Amino acid sequence: MKEAINILVVDDEEKIREGCYRVLTDKGFKVFTAENGQAALDTLAGEEMDVILLDLKMPGMDGEEVLELAHEKYPDIPVIIITGHGTIDTAVECMKKGAYDFITKPFQIRQFMLPVNRAADKRRLEQKAYDLNLEKSRLRTMINCLANGVMITNRNLEVVLFNPALTRLLGVNEEIQTPAPLSRFIEDGSLLETLKEIQSDLDSTDKLISQELVIGNIAVRAISAPALGPDNTVAGTITVLEDITAFKQLDQMKTDFVNMVAHELRSPLVSIKQLVNVMLEGLCGPLEDKQQEYLGKSSRHIDGLLDKIQDLLN
Repeated sequence: MKEAINILVVDDEEKIREGCYRVLTDKGFKVFTAENGQAALDTLAGEEMDVILLDLKMPGMDGEEVLELAHEKYPDIPVIIITGHGTIDTAVECMKKGAYDFITKPFQIRQFMLPVNRAADKRRLEQKAYDLNLEKSRLRTMINCLANGVMITNRNLEVVLFNPALTRLLGVNEEIQTPAPLSRFIEDGSLLETLKEIQSDLDSTDKLISQELVIGNIAVRAISAPALGPDNTVAGTITVLEDITAFKQLDQMKTDFVNMVAHELRSPLVSIKQLVNVMLEGLCGPLEDKQQEYLGKSSRHIDGLLDKIQDLLN
């Protein structure tokens, strides 16, 4: 947002322009001047103005013409009419045509500054509202572009913002107007309790809770954190939901593989190893040297296989 308010003073009297310039500059405004209507329009075309002080009676293009053209091209700029006592009726008519206010000449500084400050405050509020809407638009655009689902709730645990990825993830086909109850999206009680816990801990602004949910046929990882307000206090929650179904399936495949290796390969080898040891110890009768040698080699090979299987499982 701009720091200074730009004011354009349009008056054919040099003393009025210089006086306005000095007073307004001392008050922290950035001041531009124009001696006639055409110069004012040229300045407006090249500079961004916040307030216009416009004299009604000027040679050539008068104030009413400038007001009409300026209001048509720059409708958001407040125009304050500078008028003499004899043209107050005309100034009132100008306000009906879009002027913001009027002041009469000659004027005192206090009388002069009242409408100027009101117009400047109006422009500041409009700029703040514009900046706020711009930030909200940027935030919504970023959230809508995320691949993961995003859901923001208020203090009443109502969903106030969500992205298309969330509705796709949760299979929500209906159009939902916000704020909406959390149950319109997710009916999982554990998530509700998590969000309540986050909101109840008002001092913990960096709390982060991760949990896994099963919604229909999909597995979801939900990461929830506080949503902070302007005063840096907890104003709600924000939750990011990621579909981890593929990872859970992969994990199950890994488990099945480990079980297969453990039961289908290691267990039979352990049994064979035990039988070989029984024979090597002579429990099945005396062995010749050659038989002893071959059974010993077999035992060592079995040990090697068991070590490789253990490495694979690890």
